[in-house]
Amino acid sequence: MSAQTIVLQQITRVTPLGIKFWDDATARVMSDGLVVEVYPSGDPERRVAARPNRIGIFVLPRLPGPRDPAFEFGAGDAAFWQRLQPRPHVIEVADRNGFFQPFTVDQPLPVRGLAMPPGLPHSSPPMDAVPLFSTSSRPVPTGMAVLRADLLARLPGQPNPVPASWAVVEVHVDGQTPVRGVADREGRVAVIFPYPEPTPSPARPMSPPYPSGQSLWDQEWPVRIEVFYDPVVPAPLVPDLCRTLSQGPAMAWTSAEASTPLPNQTLRYGQELIVRNPFVTTAGSPP
Repeated sequence: MSAQTIVLQQITRVTPLGIKFWDDATARVMSDGLVVEVYPSGDPERRVAARPNRIGIFVLPRLPGPRDPAFEFGAGDAAFWQRLQPRPHVIEVADRNGFFQPFTVDQPLPVRGLAMPPGLPHSSPPMDAVPLFSTSSRPVPTGMAVLRADLLARLPGQPNPVPASWAVVEVHVDGQTPVRGVADREGRVAVIFPYPEPTPSPARPMSPPYPSGQSLWDQEWPVRIEVFYDPVVPAPLVPDLCRTLSQGPAMAWTSAEASTPLPNQTLRYGQELIVRNPFVTTAGSPP
């Protein structure tokens, strides 16, 4: 006969933040190398570090500042969260490996469940992770395609081109879901994405046997590029991700004179797609 368990005391622990980050290139949650720090809005000196758990979710044991036992050891039920008054905080993300762009996001804390900063554009399908964007120095995973460009911008009142800092590049290829990249402060961008399905030879069936179809190394696909850019002068050292992803459409050109729109590019299997000398003008601005 088993003895009845007697609960003498029950203690709950509530964390004010849980957040995860998603890498589109590898289609997985990413935590290796990321540095995630949190501080109250307007007070970056009072920052604390979030740490990843075993499934890659960054958690914060407590908020910066004095400890609040009423929160930390609260019940964590619906009534508990309804009584709370979240306060504005900033989450700053960097990558010690240099593979992902740095950014900040505004996030009221504490937050129930996984945090999704309210200013991020809605994705389809909806995700519960904050997107990461590759730097130009990130090694390209085996079997992936990459588009590279050094973006320069022609801004009204500026006699010389300047780097299109933190511009967003959207790549459309062969009917796939568009993929995005974010340029760094110097305008350098690398967009990493899967290759499209090979195009079958019109004279050969795709089902085996298939002795003499078109070689994979001969495959190529048309690529359309869109740019989104609302300049901030001077460009921030670390951009706000919500603002970055909400930039308006811009025009891309093949020269500084902005006389010829950037044409579609051609992606070839096994080769980096390098867009030569792209210039950007903001929508509505004169060339």
